[in-house]
Amino acid sequence: MTRILITGASGLLGSNLAIEWSKTDEIYGLFLNNRPELPRVVPAACDLLDAEGLRRLLGEVRPEVVVHAAAMTSVDACENDPAAAWAVNVQGTSNLMQACPPATRHLIYISTDYVFSGLRGHYTEADAPSPVNVYGRTKLDGERLIMGSPIPWTIVRTSFFGWSPGGGGRTVRRCFMEQSLASLESWNTVTAWTNRFSTPLLVNNLAQVLMEIARLGLTGLWHAGSEQRVSNWQLLRYLAECVGGGAQDGAAEGAATAAAATASAAVDLVKGAAFQSQPGLG
Repeated sequence: MTRILITGASGLLGSNLAIEWSKTDEIYGLFLNNRPELPRVVPAACDLLDAEGLRRLLGEVRPEVVVHAAAMTSVDACENDPAAAWAVNVQGTSNLMQACPPATRHLIYISTDYVFSGLRGHYTEADAPSPVNVYGRTKLDGERLIMGSPIPWTIVRTSFFGWSPGGGGRTVRRCFMEQSLASLESWNTVTAWTNRFSTPLLVNNLAQVLMEIARLGLTGLWHAGSEQRVSNWQLLRYLAECVGGGAQDGAAEGAATAAAATASAAVDLVKGAAFQSQPGLG
């Protein structure tokens, strides 16, 4: 049984990944404020900005695999407070990396399609990043830190959607889709981008991808997404049809958002579809 530590265990990806992985391995779920109540998962409270606390915790747990899913992910919040975004997404990543004990043999970093400008779309692992907002820039800085780690590493650029454990996503609202569903069920109007495209994975499928990456020991830079390129509007329209609510379309360039919009950050599954490692990235 492998000891695995997952940061952001109270978030959408971290919680779903922890639950799925705990069926076969020993899982420790790192959290800051919201203690995850997940079956078979050992909760571990620690602040990513507490470097000494992280060292003590990881020294006690001695994880063989570390999955770094925690981040400040709100694009507007990052734009409004770039110092906080840098602290969590960059300094926190550095602290975690340095806290990994000798027992850690694999470090998996969850990144984002926001490292691209979105001006072209269909990005592959070979394309140069070009972030246009604070969130994308801080995640790219985190990638660069991970690439310098002496521990075998994997960076997974992705986007995902789904439901938080418990209540089918209706009582625990942890992501935009869940918040939107709650609004639609209350017959409220939800505005979504018509020109912000991605290739999102269902979070449960992404969890399976990450587990397979760890099982096979795959390293390097990977893009993980679905084969279908969709807009936020298309996803929410489907939800609206399911619950009978109304979804209002909005163009990214005209929306009242603090951050520059990433209009078409869809990533292509060039090597990811076949799980073939790219030379020079392992």
